[in-house]
Amino acid sequence: MEQQVVTKKKPLVRFGEFELLKALAILGLPAVHVMEEAMEGGFASPDLIHFGSGIIGLCVFGPSVFMICMGFGIGGGSASPKIIRKNGIQFLLIGALLNIVRWLIPGIIQKIVIDTPLIEDIGFCLQSDIYYFVGFFFILYSFFKQWKMSTPSILMVSVLMLTLNTVLMPITHRLDHNLILGSLLGNIVYVDETSCFPLLSWTIFPCVGVLLGEVLKKATEERREFIMRRTLDFSVSLFVSFLVFLHDYEISLMKTLVSPINDYITDLPNVILLLSLALLLISLTYYLCKLIGASKFMKFMIGMSTFIMPFYLLQWVIIAWIFYGMAIFRAPVDCFNIPMYIGTVVVVTAVCIVITQKRGMRIMKTLLKITSFKKKKKKKRAIA
Repeated sequence: MEQQVVTKKKPLVRFGEFELLKALAILGLPAVHVMEEAMEGGFASPDLIHFGSGIIGLCVFGPSVFMICMGFGIGGGSASPKIIRKNGIQFLLIGALLNIVRWLIPGIIQKIVIDTPLIEDIGFCLQSDIYYFVGFFFILYSFFKQWKMSTPSILMVSVLMLTLNTVLMPITHRLDHNLILGSLLGNIVYVDETSCFPLLSWTIFPCVGVLLGEVLKKATEERREFIMRRTLDFSVSLFVSFLVFLHDYEISLMKTLVSPINDYITDLPNVILLLSLALLLISLTYYLCKLIGASKFMKFMIGMSTFIMPFYLLQWVIIAWIFYGMAIFRAPVDCFNIPMYIGTVVVVTAVCIVITQKRGMRIMKTLLKITSFKKKKKKKRAIA
């Protein structure tokens, strides 16, 4: 009797495509943020500015992918509206704490040392950030759940919100001269380029993630592969057809894609392209995860995905303080060149990975404890 050799396939990490993409999105942030801060602070050399256009282009993939993955995490879940709302408030508070540490405190030091206006740093603290967006989305989503809305209905509401944002943009754009009001309003609707993640326009991304989570978490492996294949077909068709549309109407592809420095941000062309690219990446990463299985690389990336919160906070604080320090010590204009940029990105990323891997859970617990509003229970005295 012939012996049949059975080849064992590496086990597929469940929903590894979402974990892997979250990790990739978060690990790419230092490269983008160092470049942005160098350019905005006036420290970037001409060569770095030329080199930086491609780096800033990474913004195409990060936020939209992260938000779909975030929505996937809560899709099909059993959390009550009250818990979701509480989580939203916590994210808002964490975002506020981050902005105080990365913008306000070094801004105050800068004012004391070199007497610069503090109003811009206050504006930075109020401007839309990804944590503010997540907080507002969770609060909004909790009401959708409380009102017993189905996921397809919520997705349709997000489309209407995007339309409303487009209608309001000509009105809100007039407020760009008012730093405080514009920064606050930019969290909800697009005002100017500082409105990175307005609720009205970006809600569609986590809503798509919620729908994917609701469908995929209940699906068999065969059904899941069928859904991901259809997602791949849809995303490619949408992306290619929209490229034809842009070419026909002579609309710049890069201006439509790149956030936040473009003329079409958070408008319909920007969202369609980002959404199609994000879905394409998710479907392609599904097949990549089937290939690499439970490898050491995948294990490391899942670990990074677990601790995206401390990594995000750490890299932003370090990067912000670096460039505030350069301003305080009056570093020359155009002094930040390509080798300095690469070195800074490598060091910041490495430091954040090490701290996150060793202290990530402790940082997360501390942040959640600070923002949980839990009162300490008094110990009852023993009755003699």
